[in-house]
Amino acid sequence: MDKLRIVDLFCGSGGFTLGFLNEKYNVELAADIDPYCEKVYQKNLPKIKFVLSDLSKLNKNIFEGLKPDIVVGGPPCQGFSTIGARISSVEKKRKKKDIRNNLVFSFIEHVNYLNPKIFLMENVSGILTRENGNIFSELKKKIKNYGYRFEVFNLDAVNYGVPQYRKRVFIIGTKFDKYEISKPNITHGDSLFLEKENTVNSVIKDLAKIKIDVTMNHVPLKHKPKNLKRYSLIPEGGRLPENKLSKELFRKNFGNTFKRLHRNKPSLTMVPGHNAFPIHPWLDRSLTVREAARIQTYPDNFIFIGPRHEQCIQVGNSVPVKLAQSWAKHLKKIILKKIIKKNEKAA
Repeated sequence: MDKLRIVDLFCGSGGFTLGFLNEKYNVELAADIDPYCEKVYQKNLPKIKFVLSDLSKLNKNIFEGLKPDIVVGGPPCQGFSTIGARISSVEKKRKKKDIRNNLVFSFIEHVNYLNPKIFLMENVSGILTRENGNIFSELKKKIKNYGYRFEVFNLDAVNYGVPQYRKRVFIIGTKFDKYEISKPNITHGDSLFLEKENTVNSVIKDLAKIKIDVTMNHVPLKHKPKNLKRYSLIPEGGRLPENKLSKELFRKNFGNTFKRLHRNKPSLTMVPGHNAFPIHPWLDRSLTVREAARIQTYPDNFIFIGPRHEQCIQVGNSVPVKLAQSWAKHLKKIILKKIIKKNEKAA
């Protein structure tokens, strides 16, 4: 049969795209509003049609001729802003309060127009409870109104070969009748196995010997002397002992950037905060973009573009490639089973 076709919306730097390409899908189109993400696709995935577009609006022209089997995407769970537009303070308040302005609804509007067999949306777990649960309640109504049955799964990437504890919600919907909607089978569930095969050390150890490599996004941050002193106090696998800090080193609100990873365990969740990732297991510095990308299971030949903080956002916001690939493999089985049953009935 021909390759299954997908469209990747709110694609970011391409975690979903790369995972589905690894399973031999045909990515018909990827779209995002971020011009740096466009450059990432041009550099790494030049054969894929990328559309730079504000996806808060349904632009039917960009989808002309497309008939995807699956639509995937990770829309931000927040009210969208009007880029470059001047609006009144009253209008700003209205937009902020109107939960329908959330980009997850824009994603579902695009799904309805493209009418795929299956859609898959990734989001933070807060989508289920944000605005007292009103966003999710409204979203469920809209999905049902468009004729999709759906299930919600809260998955941890560490259970799918990603060396990182990263819990995210996946909403999968289908128009297939009488099919039990399921999630990919867990492949990395045993804690002992996780320690041996799915650790920070297993993916970044060799990079500690390379001080700088601009070509592969391996450039350590130049930390201030005060922060270097703080980092030296953080035990492996622990956080900064704030109650033991001198007056010189103390401050309020130490976040994830003052937590040190453990070499023999999976990583903390990669989040693109303040141009810095968590602290290296044994070096007194934060992770480089390449080290974080490896933890997100990107290959080394995949290059991130733009200022360092933009590269951090590209990596930290991405769906881990291995988790995306697990979904791609799983959804292929669902569609193939349906096609086989349809052919059997026709015969």
